[in-house]
Amino acid sequence: MASNAPSVMNGLVAVPPGISWTMPEKSMAWQNPPRYTKLTEIADNYINILSDPELADDVLDSVESGVPIAVIAETLMLHGVQGGFHTVDMGTLVMPVIIEMLRTAAEVHGVEYITFPSEAEKGKTVTSRMAREVVNEVLSAKMKPAPEREEEMPMEQEKPKGLMARKQMENM
Repeated sequence: MASNAPSVMNGLVAVPPGISWTMPEKSMAWQNPPRYTKLTEIADNYINILSDPELADDVLDSVESGVPIAVIAETLMLHGVQGGFHTVDMGTLVMPVIIEMLRTAAEVHGVEYITFPSEAEKGKTVTSRMAREVVNEVLSAKMKPAPEREEEMPMEQEKPKGLMARKQMENM
């Protein structure tokens, strides 16, 4: 029998459709009044969250792997809405602050970034981490002696077997 409680996966809460009809009223964070109502309070909250070195490192890894900054900012904003920190409209107004904070962090750490998903479609960029890995692989391959290759003999093709195999015509 399925439970009406939301499932938790990797710290995120997956909410099934129609939950408001089956759960007690105001039992979820987004059904209550938001914790922050002023834009400055919400912006300060996101600045404090993004100032955490561990989170900043994870976000910069995502940025370096090619995830657009606007997508990360939108994810953070929607997580704040789901957590009951602010409303969707206030989250939309604070999005430029989150994007600028992420862009500044990327520039300070020397990480190349894509701001919007439309920029990602224009040209695929190679991150510095990917370039370093390729260079290291090539250099390590040059240091190793190449194994001698034996000439391969062409093998006869096996005839298809089984009920649905096509019949092969031999020597026409």
